[in-house]
Amino acid sequence: MAARPLTLFRPAALIGDAVIGAAALYIAFFLRTRVSIPGTETLLPPEKVRFTLQNLALIVGAQGLAMSLFGLYGARERFRDPLARLLIPAMFVQLLLLASVYFLAFAQPYSFPRSVLVLYILIDAVFLALWRAALDRLFPQPRRRAAIVGGGPVALLIADAIRRHPWTGVEVVGAIGEEGSAPRLARLGPVEQIAEIAARDRIDDLILTPEGPTWRDRLAHTLPADFQTELLVWPSPFETMIGRLRFRIVGDLPLLEARVRPLDGLAAAGKRLFDVVVSAALLLALWPVLLIAAFLVAATSRGGVFYRQRRRGRDGRVFDLWKLRTMRPGAEIETGAVLATPDDPRVTRVGRFLRSARVDEIPQLWNVVRGDMSLVGPRPERPEFTDRFSQTVAGYELRHAARPGLTGLAQISGEYSTEPEIKLRYDLAYLNNWSFGLDLSILLRTLPVILTRRGV
Repeated sequence: MAARPLTLFRPAALIGDAVIGAAALYIAFFLRTRVSIPGTETLLPPEKVRFTLQNLALIVGAQGLAMSLFGLYGARERFRDPLARLLIPAMFVQLLLLASVYFLAFAQPYSFPRSVLVLYILIDAVFLALWRAALDRLFPQPRRRAAIVGGGPVALLIADAIRRHPWTGVEVVGAIGEEGSAPRLARLGPVEQIAEIAARDRIDDLILTPEGPTWRDRLAHTLPADFQTELLVWPSPFETMIGRLRFRIVGDLPLLEARVRPLDGLAAAGKRLFDVVVSAALLLALWPVLLIAAFLVAATSRGGVFYRQRRRGRDGRVFDLWKLRTMRPGAEIETGAVLATPDDPRVTRVGRFLRSARVDEIPQLWNVVRGDMSLVGPRPERPEFTDRFSQTVAGYELRHAARPGLTGLAQISGEYSTEPEIKLRYDLAYLNNWSFGLDLSILLRTLPVILTRRGV
């Protein structure tokens, strides 16, 4: 039988858990009204039974939240610990949630008697254990082939720890590095051939050790653009103190995940929904300002009101960015594509004001609605400049892992003339520490930048 894709695991688990919760609730009520349960004095009177949609919604919601808290909806995270170690605390959290709602918030014990609650948790736990065992058969964890890059005692420590936890599905096939750097591990080849080795030996995970920081610094240039193998980093104590780190737990090993695509799944969907709703609302609210600005552009200089410019976006794709025209028509006929300067002579008088107040960028809200851009992210650059920076700034292509933004961490932290190398640090710091709170903070901090006419 062909293996089912792990992408179907989450919806299957969610649906199955919801059905189990509803079934366990019904069985708990049925048993209390029909069967004498040890520890109870009498059967539950039928008039005290409230098998309502409210009960169902609370049960399903509490169960989904509790299971999610312990990573039981992650296609990989559920293999970080044996099932019982995750399911038992999830049931305890669900019990606390339901007890808090029914006996503290609602104060209506008739809708969910205590005996029913305890009975429900026991039945639910048994059914969930059976269901999760079935899920592991339906969606088996594929064996992941791992290679350790580097050597020394740390490489052996990592290999031994992975061997002690075979249920994680990870198998160390060898080490990549100098001859004899990792005794007891098969040498797969030198670091300079890391991409060829990963393809040849079908490596799923590369685990990077602290030794040899110089070859780690060269990875951005060594790995091809379509490199599929995931990068995992064994962190030093100092590295664990930097920023908000993302860990992949393999057995009892905390491995840092160097995320090539930091925004995905529900986080990306939530960010996209926020972008569309807020951008559409801002377009409706700012259309009078846009109308007045367009009139000023048309009245003070020849040429079209709007200006389209090619920019490079997510995954390096080129799109048309919309702006109000702020330069003289044909401003780049003689010079070609050049970066604008604070006192650029090509900018019109009205255009200079529109730029300083960021009014010329209002049409980019349409790019956000279309999906070319996001409200917050690395600013999109022109293809002529990205091609140049990709050759001169190490790791520059990594900023294309997410949609570019109207504003970003570099825009509220730097100046107009800040070098691309410095802006890249801000962009990567944003991508690898993203949260809705960070987006809101950047949006709020953009306001004083606009009002003071400062920043990039």
